[in-house]
Amino acid sequence: MSSAHLTIATPRRIESQSTLKTMPNILGRHLIVVLFFLSLASGNLTGQDVLRIESQGTGVEASFRGIAVRSATECWVSGSGGTVIRTTDSGQKWSVVQVPGSEDLDFRDIALPQPNVVLLMSAGPGNLSRIFRSDDNGASWSTVLTNDDERGFFNAIDFFDAERGVLVGDPIDGRLDLYQSSDGGQNWVAGQGPRVKEGEYGFAASGTNLTLVADRYVFVATGGSIARVFHSQDQCKTWSIATPPVTHGNESSGIFSIAFRDTQHGVIVGGDYKAPTLDRGNVARTDDGGVTWKLADSPPKVPHKACVGHLAENTWLAVGRTGVAISNDDGVSWHQQSDQSYYTFDFDQRSGIGWMAGSDGRVARFSVTPTSRNASDTGESLSH
Repeated sequence: MSSAHLTIATPRRIESQSTLKTMPNILGRHLIVVLFFLSLASGNLTGQDVLRIESQGTGVEASFRGIAVRSATECWVSGSGGTVIRTTDSGQKWSVVQVPGSEDLDFRDIALPQPNVVLLMSAGPGNLSRIFRSDDNGASWSTVLTNDDERGFFNAIDFFDAERGVLVGDPIDGRLDLYQSSDGGQNWVAGQGPRVKEGEYGFAASGTNLTLVADRYVFVATGGSIARVFHSQDQCKTWSIATPPVTHGNESSGIFSIAFRDTQHGVIVGGDYKAPTLDRGNVARTDDGGVTWKLADSPPKVPHKACVGHLAENTWLAVGRTGVAISNDDGVSWHQQSDQSYYTFDFDQRSGIGWMAGSDGRVARFSVTPTSRNASDTGESLSH
């Protein structure tokens, strides 16, 4: 069983200045360093590892739900009021990116499929759901897809590689709304999504109720009247369905986020966002490619979370209004690391660096660093 020690240095406050294009955050940052012990059962790490969470001033007050990390130095974050910000210097400065005509939109997902290519997904009923694309890293934008059906509501986008992408949205005529791109998001072709039950839909809480794995596996998570995982092994041509034993049954509950570390091992998180402190039935895991799911309800239990992702080896992270939790045993047990709320995060496994984002313009940079290894270690980094 791992334990944790938390040290917080209270920051000096920076007043946000929305008129500024950039905002240095040198004086406005604070640092949370969390030391947690990885289980010896992993066989790879011993002693203490450091989860470092560094709050960064952004100069904006938007509620952030979309995020994408390109490298250890570049991160994009998006949210309400058409707000998009970017850093290219590890968060020393955050620049506001202007997207013409987006003032009334809520950007809830971002994809960076190619160098200098950025895709923004706005979520909302009808034509408030759109896809914007930039070929010059945000200098100019074009609208490449607009939802023309008033029943539609985009949830998330993801890419297999530089060219092939998938977009999923709330059901229309009893099927999940589905689009695919084969040219890096320049064009989107409507497909036939799987059938859903009455009152079943996706949550656009963090842009992560959709995940693509390897070169052809697609996973989509739903909630509402029922919470299910739809799984395709042939790029959305055919679907299988699993029904994890997680919280569901009303419009505010279900699966909010799904992630896989390979084709077999995955984790889902969610709960009821109107009852976020309820701590049962919010996390489940699979080790058979999503065919079956087991609850991760062993103490300490996990309250509602909005986003989950794989960091390295057996280490996973989950964030939400109720704070930050980590698992070092492939999602079996979870340990709260911070009570600060974040709605979404992304992680660059090559560098071991990621960012979290939440309400009120809140952004933090984080990393996971091993402090010691046993004799059998190969010398590779904890991050891929």
